[in-house]
Amino acid sequence: MTHRVIAVVHLRGEVSDARHAKVLEALCAFLPRVGVEDRGVFACDLRGTERLLGSAERVAARIVGVLERARVAAAVGIAAQPFVARVCAERAAAGEVARVAAGEERVFLADLPLATLPLEEEHREELALLGIRGVGAFAALDRGAVLDRFGRAAAAAHALACGEDASEVRGVVPRRRIAARRRWDAAIDGREQLVFALKSVLDEISAELARDGLAALRLEARLEREDVPVLRVERLVLPPTANGAALLRSLRWALEERVEGIGRVLGVRVEATEVEPARARQIGLFAADGANDEEAIALARYLRSRLGPGVVLRAEVRDEEARLAEREARWEEAVS
Repeated sequence: MTHRVIAVVHLRGEVSDARHAKVLEALCAFLPRVGVEDRGVFACDLRGTERLLGSAERVAARIVGVLERARVAAAVGIAAQPFVARVCAERAAAGEVARVAAGEERVFLADLPLATLPLEEEHREELALLGIRGVGAFAALDRGAVLDRFGRAAAAAHALACGEDASEVRGVVPRRRIAARRRWDAAIDGREQLVFALKSVLDEISAELARDGLAALRLEARLEREDVPVLRVERLVLPPTANGAALLRSLRWALEERVEGIGRVLGVRVEATEVEPARARQIGLFAADGANDEEAIALARYLRSRLGPGVVLRAEVRDEEARLAEREARWEEAVS
């Protein structure tokens, strides 16, 4: 039987969204199950990894080393239970790996303050009036009495104080990276020429999305340019799609929105940074990208091709001051 081993990684200092995401991605890259406990707090289930990755201490040391090279301070706590491993990590110094041996959980928690447990403030205050200020004293109480007086949440905290934690690490799905890149021998210095060159890149992404039944929600393009810094262009794709032509159109608009020149482009990397399962959706005529006339026309044409003429209509109000404006509206084809 494989015993449970949990390593909790606790980041130190201010944890931005970018830093949180970067650490989560790094952990998911080499560990089978990583869960998010809180901002900057990650629980890693190490069961079954010893043969491939080594002991839990070795894995934890590797995590600390990887994060230190990325200039991220963190401590790692190891225990058989997620709660104890987290408390261990919180109390460890940055760069330190600490472990609580199986069976020693109650002893480890006994001398800690009651605030360590997930108890409501009013319950802690009432316990303090009874002279109970530490985890050990709380664990010594009868659990039935705790349940009767304080309720289920306090009884669950009492179980933790006694070293009982049956919760499992719920692993997050690692971010799916779908990307393609190209580099050209001769620099591209025109928007239309660049858009034409991007077609093969987005067709490759489109094929991978379609194969996995996914739709792109956000695109990011990084253009490597001659003698100037890399240009980063990001675009929200509404509605999400796996269609290569729609992806190309969305990215082209992002490039056209730039007032200044793009420069001479030597290479490009495009990534679908957010994806979701592809499914039938309401077409976003009024979404952010739909504000662009060209896309609105493209969507209207698509609807007309699927539903037939006389279905996609546009209202023209002849008298805006009319008591019932809808009676003064004239309907005509949105796309002639």
